[in-house]
Amino acid sequence: MPKHLLRISLFALLFALSTGSVFAQWVAQTSGTTATLRGVKAVSDQVVWACGASGVVLKTTDGGTTWAAMTPTLATATNYVVEALDATTAWVTGTVGGSADVSIWKTTNGGTSWLQQYNNPAGFGDGLRFFNANEGFYCGDPEPWPSTNWEIAVTSNGGTNWTRLPKTAFPPADSVAEEFGSATGCAIHKASGTAWFVSYYNQTTTNAPKIYKSTNKGNTWVSYNLTLPSGVAQSFPTFASQTHGVAVATNGDVVRTTDGGSTWTGITLAGKALRGVCYVPGHNAYVTVGSSGYSAYSKDNGATWTELTGGSGTIRTVDASTNYAWYVGNSGAIARLANSALPVELTSFTAVSAKGKVVLNWATATEMNNRGFEVQRKTDGAGEWAVVGFVNGRGTATTSNSYSYTDEFSGSGVVYYRLRQVDFDGQSAYSEAIEVSATPATFTLEQNFPNPFNPTTTISFEMPEAGFVTLKVMNLLGEEVATLISETRAAGRHTIDFNASNLSSGVYLYTVSSGIYTATKKLTLMK
Repeated sequence: MPKHLLRISLFALLFALSTGSVFAQWVAQTSGTTATLRGVKAVSDQVVWACGASGVVLKTTDGGTTWAAMTPTLATATNYVVEALDATTAWVTGTVGGSADVSIWKTTNGGTSWLQQYNNPAGFGDGLRFFNANEGFYCGDPEPWPSTNWEIAVTSNGGTNWTRLPKTAFPPADSVAEEFGSATGCAIHKASGTAWFVSYYNQTTTNAPKIYKSTNKGNTWVSYNLTLPSGVAQSFPTFASQTHGVAVATNGDVVRTTDGGSTWTGITLAGKALRGVCYVPGHNAYVTVGSSGYSAYSKDNGATWTELTGGSGTIRTVDASTNYAWYVGNSGAIARLANSALPVELTSFTAVSAKGKVVLNWATATEMNNRGFEVQRKTDGAGEWAVVGFVNGRGTATTSNSYSYTDEFSGSGVVYYRLRQVDFDGQSAYSEAIEVSATPATFTLEQNFPNPFNPTTTISFEMPEAGFVTLKVMNLLGEEVATLISETRAAGRHTIDFNASNLSSGVYLYTVSSGIYTATKKLTLMK
């Protein structure tokens, strides 16, 4: 697909914040399997992976409307955790027959085939997380169990090689009865390189669970007590930032931290066996799920919780993209957390660039309490989003509406746009970003650089529209000494290197022509 015209499929982008609840209910999706699903990874609002028993790996690229079965990693394996970068690259970790003999598999072709990267016949895999395409960590139960020697391994090359950490890299388990809470008991904050995993003691002990923390991408660890109001239980953490996080437990406890895990306070949701928690950044909300179909969300860092509807059965874990959450469970259960009634539903978002302008068009299916859309832009390589405009919304509407905004952007190159939908009460949510290759407003020939030069220099020019282009170098007598370009070129910025090693020192002219446009500048060769 050309960069100058990037189209997002209908119903590919959904974002919402209403005047009432942040969410309404879970909506069941058709997974196509009856296997118990144990792991889920939401890469984006559209791309989600899931895994489970019998080597099952599933993937959706349309937000869960359809799920496709990938090639199994190993028919006898139970895949507990799936980690993914996009729709192509993913890892799973699991064990043969649900017992010891842990392995890590990786795919780089969307699940068509898998390569076994790691194997420990005596281990049990509990967590697998990557900070980027190369750096990640794996953690497993103390091995051999019972033991105080954690199985933790790190990689710096995408899993091609794994290095098991020495005992000196992390505090030992305090008791041989201690083990990881579950295969989903770890969390990371990618921007800071911080990671956490939770362990717990045998239910017959009174010792507090532990949360282990690394600030260097899993290479060294420290531990803190994870204080639970009701005592010992399996626990599951997630972090919204480097400092703020929430952990839930199978005894119904919900605890929160504001100092990166050093201290915890919390409440108990009586009678709720909680088995997972995630953070939904588009709503600034935490979502927790339980084994009995219970689920709830919090907008105040875990202090209070509002129950959700639509969940059922034994839920195993949950994960979130920017705006949505998915849970998986027994009998192939997958559900997506739907937005509240009458959300702002973005059904399309496109960008087209021509002659110094970028025209954005989008459409909504429904709207509720919608004040409008803040248009944001970021150039390629820039770190911050800039607000470039605002388009008023329709308030509350049950019919489709179309919007347009023209950005007078005079630059060239790759530009990114996103929408920030704002409610009248100030709440907001973001669309996913789209990219466009911006075209200049006018034909421009730049001065070569360096100048003077010896023997190579770079010549750049910008074209507002596509056309046949010639770029020639001549001496001061008007004699052609080199033809650098003689072909059709697309609109945009173009550069070419000129090697003058076969020419004598002196002043030369270079001329670029396309249609009615012609421009000439001087360059100086000094040998």
